[in-house]
Amino acid sequence: MLGNEVSCFEAEWAAYCGTLGCAAVANGTDAICLSLLASGVVTPGNGDEVITSSISAGYTALAILQAGAVPVFVDVDRETLLVDPASVERSITQLTKAIVPVHLYGQICDIDAISAIALRHGLSVIEDAAQAHGAWRNESSGFDRIGAFSFYPTKNLGACGDGGAVVSNDMEFIQRIKCLRQGGHQAALAQPITGRNSRLDEIQAAVLRIKLGRLDEWNQGRSRLADNYDQILSSLEGVEPLKRNPRDRHADHLYVVKTRRRNELRAFLQNRSIETAVHYPVPLNHEPLFMLEGRAAADITVADEVSSQILSLPLNSHSFDWEIEAVAQAILEFERQ
Repeated sequence: MLGNEVSCFEAEWAAYCGTLGCAAVANGTDAICLSLLASGVVTPGNGDEVITSSISAGYTALAILQAGAVPVFVDVDRETLLVDPASVERSITQLTKAIVPVHLYGQICDIDAISAIALRHGLSVIEDAAQAHGAWRNESSGFDRIGAFSFYPTKNLGACGDGGAVVSNDMEFIQRIKCLRQGGHQAALAQPITGRNSRLDEIQAAVLRIKLGRLDEWNQGRSRLADNYDQILSSLEGVEPLKRNPRDRHADHLYVVKTRRRNELRAFLQNRSIETAVHYPVPLNHEPLFMLEGRAAADITVADEVSSQILSLPLNSHSFDWEIEAVAQAILEFERQ
């Protein structure tokens, strides 16, 4: 645990992300949770609020709860499903301490606008980049704030088990993460906040080091296939691909479309042995756990509407062009019915 492979991967991942430091942890949930704790902005049990997107994996909000804070869910942009900066600003209260924007589906949200909001209100920003390995805003590499990653096996950069990491230019912050990930050790026990048993093992680090050398190539393949989808499906009225900002470099972790006939389309594709998924079927503000423990902004309307329309089509680094074309052609057939 935490040997030479981990140390080397931390240095290589920091360099790839354009940051000075990296701390490897057990998973992406801990990456967010420990970032909130190490930043010192939240006091567990104090009612501190952390703003995040209503459309994300449940682990985003779970990490906020585990840090002892209250998740506050905000609305998303209709065309991208990324967090809406205007909804963020409307949801800030005296209890707000941080913002956790989610780079959903491998797209970079408007981090410049969100950072400007955070600066005006004195808030910390921790970027949930669990689906955004290798994605950059306006083609510029680097995290000026804090980036939290997951290396779950299905991610663009995935281990053979689980894993996570935090990157930052603040080396004192990175050292606090490294202390808190060994929560039972003497140095961690001397801290005023509770740490975790959250360590990346050597085998996972070794796998990640090898795969990191292929990440850009794999991401380029994903983007090319996503462009193929866009080109074939762009003429449809009933199936709408999410908008991807051409100025940004996307990781294209998932390829998601919106359709009011989602369940019909899923069944149609399933009958042709084409598997699909829904990421995510229920906005987090409607999940029972977070309804009890969290708080929803008053203006969550887009997320509530589109959650019944979104559908993830087959896409991964090893897909073939003919597979993407076959899926797209099946959708065209469905639309002609």
